[in-house]
Amino acid sequence: MKNITNIGRIPGKLYVGFLKVVGHFNMPWYLDRYVNYLKRQGMDIKGMPQFIAPSVHFDGKDYSIIHIGDKTVISKNVEFLTHDYSIARALEAIGEDMTLEAYFLRDIVVGNNCFVGLGSILMPGCTIGDNCIIGAGSVVRGDIPSNSIVIGNPQQIVGSTIEWARKKQQQGNFRINVSRTH
Repeated sequence: MKNITNIGRIPGKLYVGFLKVVGHFNMPWYLDRYVNYLKRQGMDIKGMPQFIAPSVHFDGKDYSIIHIGDKTVISKNVEFLTHDYSIARALEAIGEDMTLEAYFLRDIVVGNNCFVGLGSILMPGCTIGDNCIIGAGSVVRGDIPSNSIVIGNPQQIVGSTIEWARKKQQQGNFRINVSRTH
């Protein structure tokens, strides 16, 4: 049996699986290594995300078309879908021989300082501006302007991050965790 002394030599899927398991116990260690892994796969990550949950799924057709900004939080079970095979079914329906693959492949951009809530789905071609909050379970398509709060399926812009933050700041009913352990 071969003795593995360098964790970086473990095959990709096994390495990611290992990182994600460790992420449940040591988030800073996991996040640093996982972000470096994603960058090596071609993902465009600006700065350092605040958090990427181990259960996030990045569609693996082409990591270079996924862009994530600095200080962004990506919650559990978020899905990044960069491709869409619906065109193949539609072409087949009008009589095209679809023995070859046909699909759309589009970038996904998440700006700086965004929060993407639990179970959200980011569809091919969506662009989320800076300082956005995407509510849990949202399905995001198209362009979301900076400083927007978005909820729902289909998504709706329901407010301004700036106004919401000022209101919450005045209410003062939130906590700040200084330990920074996720």
